Amino acid sequence: MRLLEASLLDFRNLAEVQLSFSPGVNVLLGDNGHGKTNVLEALNYPALARSFRGARDEELIRFGSEACHLRLAVAEGEKILDIEVGLDRGGRRRMRVDGDEVHRRVELVGRLATVVFDPQTVELVRGGPEMRRRWFDQGISSVDSEYLIHLQAANRALKQKASLLRDVRRGFSSLGTVSRDLETWNAELAAHAAPLVRKRADWLSRAAQAGRDSYMDLSDEKQELQLVYKQGVGSEDPGGTDADFSREILAVLDYITSDEIRRGRCLSGPQTDDVDIILDGVSLRTYGSRGETRTAAISLKLAQAEIVYGMRGVRPVLFFDDIFSELDKDRSRKLQERTAKDHQVFIATARAEDVAGWEPAGASAWTVHEGVVTIR
Repeated sequence: MRLLEASLLDFRNLAEVQLSFSPGVNVLLGDNGHGKTNVLEALNYPALARSFRGARDEELIRFGSEACHLRLAVAEGEKILDIEVGLDRGGRRRMRVDGDEVHRRVELVGRLATVVFDPQTVELVRGGPEMRRRWFDQGISSVDSEYLIHLQAANRALKQKASLLRDVRRGFSSLGTVSRDLETWNAELAAHAAPLVRKRADWLSRAAQAGRDSYMDLSDEKQELQLVYKQGVGSEDPGGTDADFSREILAVLDYITSDEIRRGRCLSGPQTDDVDIILDGVSLRTYGSRGETRTAAISLKLAQAEIVYGMRGVRPVLFFDDIFSELDKDRSRKLQERTAKDHQVFIATARAEDVAGWEPAGASAWTVHEGVVTIR
C-alpha cells in the first residue's frame, strides 16, 4: 500500500499543502512545533477516522478557519482509492471514498492501512494498560471491521453502565431501578465482550510470534520476547459458540453487580484487559532496562505491520514521528533499513543526523517551517 499524493487545506497550522510521494522513503525535516507531525497526522487520519494523537476533530482545524479538508490518493496494488475528509467547527465530518459518501467511521477505517511509531510508542511496555489496549484495538480494527463494531457497542454499554453506577452512588437513582437497568447493560456488554476477547486472543497470538522475530532482528542479544494476554473480563473462554461464551461472561458480570453498586464503578469487562510483556521470563514493565523496553515496544509495532500483511496481503504505510532519538544509531539504522525494504515509510524528525548517511533509492525529502512544506 502506498500514498501517492495528498492535498491538505487548513489542517492544524498547514494552510495549503500539495505533496507527491516517493513509493519508498519520505523524510520531513523541521524544528519542533513547525508542523511536520501535523503532516503525518493528516496523512494518517483516514486510517483511524480520527487523529492518532488523540485530538478532537475541531482541534485539527487551523486557527481562524471554519473547516479543514484533506484528500489522499492511495494505491493498493493496481487499485487507486481517492479518499476525502472534511471537518468543520460545527462537529460535522464528511468522508468520501472514490466520490461515494461514507457515513460511518467503520466504513472508512482500514481502507488505508498504517502503523504509527511516535514518542508514545516507547510507553507501550511501561505505560498503563490503556496504552496496550489502544495498540491492539487499533491493530485489530485495521484488519477486522466486525471487531470495531463490537468495540464501539461494548464501549457504549460500558458508558451507560458507568453512568448508572455513578447515579446510584450519588443518590440520584433508586437501587431497584438501577439494578434492572444494569441487568440490561450487562447483557449487552457480555454479547459484545465474547467476540472481542476471542479476537484479541487470536490477534495477540499472531503478535507474539511476529514480535519475537522482530525483537531478535533489532537486538544484538538473542532474547525471547513473549506476550501473555491478561483477560480482564473475569471468565476464561469455555469454548463453544460466542453465545455460550457470552453467557459465561454475563454470569460473572451479574455476580459482581452488588460490588459494583457499592463501589460506584465497573469492575470487570473488556476495558480491563492487558498484555504482560516478558523478556526471557522477566516482566519488562517491572524489570526491563530502558533499551530493552524501547526495543520491545518498537517490536510490537512491527508485529502489528506483519499481522496486517499476513491477514490482508498488503504492506501498511509506516510513519515514524521523532522516534529515532529514542534509539541508538545502530538500532535506528537497522529499523530504517528493515522497514524500507517492504514498506512505504514517512519519517518526521528535527534532527538531520537521524537520517544522515542513509541514502535509500528514490527517497523524497521536505523541510517544514511555520506550516510551509518545501522540497529539499
